[in-house]
Amino acid sequence: MNKVFMTGYYQGVVEVAPAALSAAKVEELAVAMTILHLRHAGVAITTIHDFLVDDIHVADRVVNKFINLNADELESAQARVLAAAY
Repeated sequence: MNKVFMTGYYQGVVEVAPAALSAAKVEELAVAMTILHLRHAGVAITTIHDFLVDDIHVADRVVNKFINLNADELESAQARVLAAAY
């Protein structure tokens, strides 16, 4: 998976996030969705972490909040963020 695609996925989530969400919540949503998507694509966790921190410049603490969650936990985190928008 190349960085252009991964960056596009992250940016796409940011662009379609509900306007009612704060910037911090949009970032959490984008991180959780990107991690889940890239794991399904078979990308190594260290690669995902480095991509988000080094290339996208997400705060390390935000990435670490989600990086070790399993798929169900990531989906639940996404649902909680989206529920806050409505």
